[in-house]
Amino acid sequence: MSDAPRPMAGRTALVTGASSGIGRAVALEIAAAGGRVALLALPDSPLAEAAEDCHSLGAEAVAIGADVRDASAVERAFQEAELLGAVDAVYHAAGVSTVAPAAETTDEQWLHQLHVNLTGTFHVVRAAVRVMAPRGRGAIVTTASELAVMGQPGYVAYSATKGGVLAMTRALAAEMAGRGIRVNAVCPGTVDTPLLAAEFALADDPEAERRATEQSIALGRIAHPREVAKAVLFLLSHASSYVTGAQLVVDGGRTACFPDPGVRNDTGSRRIEDFPQGGDISWMTALAATER
Repeated sequence: MSDAPRPMAGRTALVTGASSGIGRAVALEIAAAGGRVALLALPDSPLAEAAEDCHSLGAEAVAIGADVRDASAVERAFQEAELLGAVDAVYHAAGVSTVAPAAETTDEQWLHQLHVNLTGTFHVVRAAVRVMAPRGRGAIVTTASELAVMGQPGYVAYSATKGGVLAMTRALAAEMAGRGIRVNAVCPGTVDTPLLAAEFALADDPEAERRATEQSIALGRIAHPREVAKAVLFLLSHASSYVTGAQLVVDGGRTACFPDPGVRNDTGSRRIEDFPQGGDISWMTALAATER
C-alpha cells in the first residue's frame, strides 16, 4: 500500500461537469486522494466512463445525471450523493461558452450562458450549504475564469456570467465563514479540453489559432486539465484551511504578465522570431476558450 498523502481520505465530494475536462480531472484527483466522489453531469454525457475511472483508482463513486439549471434535480443529486457519505466538498465545473461579438449575441445565447453558468452555480452552492451548514463544516469551489478579471473580444456574455460567479463566491464566503464552510473560486485560463478543441475547429486555421493562443500566455502553452484540478484539490483540502473568499487564477500568467518572446516552453517551440515585429499585437487577442 502506498504511503503517499491522501488529503481527501474519509471525505465525500460532489463534482459537477464531471464527464469531461476540468470536472473529470478533479473527480479523478479526489478519487486518487482517497475521497468518495459523486459525479454529476448531463444525462447524455460520458459520465459512466468517468465514474468507472474513479472506481479504477479504488474510490467509491456514483454517476448522477442532472442539469444544473434544474434546481430540483440538483437537490436530488445531493440527496443521492449523501448515500456515499456526508458531502463536505463540492466543486462546481459545469459551464458553457458561446463566442460572439456583443452586437451579434442573441437573447437565447445570453440567457443560455446566464442560466447554466450563473443560475446553475447558485443552484449548486445553495444545495451545498443546505447540507453542510447543519454540520458546521465543508469546502466549496466554484469555477470562474480568467475572463472574470480581464476582457477579451467575443466573450461579453460569458465574462458577465463569470464575473457574477466571483461576486457570488465572495458573498457566500462571507456568509458561511462563521459556520465552518470555506468558499473559493478557481479562475482557469485556456485549458486543453474537448470544448477548446471544438472552438479551435471553427477557426479558419485551427493550428494558427492554437499557436496564437499559446503565444498570448506567459508560460507559452495551454494548460492540461489536471493542472487546474491540482489547484482545486488544494482549495477543497485541509491544506487551504485558512483560505476563503479567494480567487485562485490558474492561467499560465496570462492575466498577470506579458509573455517573454525569448523564453522557450516545454516543447522548445517558442523562439523570438515566432513573434510578429513592427508593433503588430494581433497575436495577443487570439480567440480562446477558458475553462472546462
